Amino acid sequence: MDEKLIKKAIRGNFNAYSILVHSLKDEGYKLAYTILKNEHDSMDAYLQAVEKGLKNITNLKEAKYFKTWFLKIVINEAKNIIAKNSKLIFFNEIEERREARYEEKESKLDLEICLQRVDPQTREMIKLKYYMGYKLEEIAEILNVPIGTVKGKMYSTLKDMKKQLEVR
Repeated sequence: MDEKLIKKAIRGNFNAYSILVHSLKDEGYKLAYTILKNEHDSMDAYLQAVEKGLKNITNLKEAKYFKTWFLKIVINEAKNIIAKNSKLIFFNEIEERREARYEEKESKLDLEICLQRVDPQTREMIKLKYYMGYKLEEIAEILNVPIGTVKGKMYSTLKDMKKQLEVR
């Protein structure tokens, strides 16, 4: 990313900020989609991240971390949407949930079922690595955890998942 442009954005240049977040639009949307699995909610998460980022851009200390900083905001906004949506139950969802209970055993992939059993942070790591193509170092930066934690959690979880999937 262009550090001069980032520095302009930090100083309050709206056009510079707009160019930067637009360049991360696809990546931000895909990241939100891996968490939310819904087009509209994913776009909402990205747009809310753009707004929150604009309000807080002056808090960014180093320009080289802009991308990581912004993607963390996208992740947090996606989590906020999950929390908000978990409180709402729509009538059509009640029927869908009934149907899903019966169809889940047959229609869901074993891998997805296995992945849902993994703790949320490790599931996020796996999605960032295998769905989004991030390197382990980037995942550690985005989630703000040591690289050793990322490697250890992913190694042990993937090993366990492999055993579970072999049994089936």
